[in-house]
Amino acid sequence: MNTHHAPNRSLARARPNLNAQPSAYQQGATLLLVEDSRVISTAIRLMIHGTGGRLRRAETLCRARRHLSLYTPDVAIIDLGLPDGSGLDLICEADRRQTRVPLIIAISGQPELEGASYAAGADRFLAKPIVSISEFRAVLAPSCLAPPLSQTGLSSPPADPSALRDDLYLALDLLRGPMRNARAEYTLQFIDGLARSLHDTELLGAVQQARQGDGLRPLVTVLRQRLRDQPLI
Repeated sequence: MNTHHAPNRSLARARPNLNAQPSAYQQGATLLLVEDSRVISTAIRLMIHGTGGRLRRAETLCRARRHLSLYTPDVAIIDLGLPDGSGLDLICEADRRQTRVPLIIAISGQPELEGASYAAGADRFLAKPIVSISEFRAVLAPSCLAPPLSQTGLSSPPADPSALRDDLYLALDLLRGPMRNARAEYTLQFIDGLARSLHDTELLGAVQQARQGDGLRPLVTVLRQRLRDQPLI
């Protein structure tokens, strides 16, 4: 996990001092999670369980913008690959709001986008998969959300079976549509992120095959096998 701070940028107003933020999150502050994957969203919900924070989720840029038109969350965690566009655009908007979101965290399965995240206005960047509860909490609010000693160093929770089934079905539905341009890029990015979260090398290899132009059949086969392997709920 990369912990260096964002580069200085020329802004008309001063950047917030993150380390001077009050301990509002422990007192029930709001976290807006902009994430299309149910697997990742459920894992993050479990990782902040017991902190006193309220987690609200938006699956798309459109829904996230609706949230931000109604309130200012204390923390925004924004995935960079979303069904209706790039999370970088939302980060830019959250950074430049009249009432700025105090802590903006970019998350992505593409670590090469870290620099672009900071340039857009993010305060922190997390590469997916997120593997440590304590490290995640430290990045989330280093000055006010100290992880309990009993959870220090624990790995992230395993994928929730119901959430995983939803993501697998969504992946198959996306593959049934026309695989052109932005849709194809989003579909493969979504499945790539799912594979990395599951540490599934076979699924990741099938994504790479599809990107190299070897067809979608191997990818569909692996996804269907993963669904068959899931327990009935």
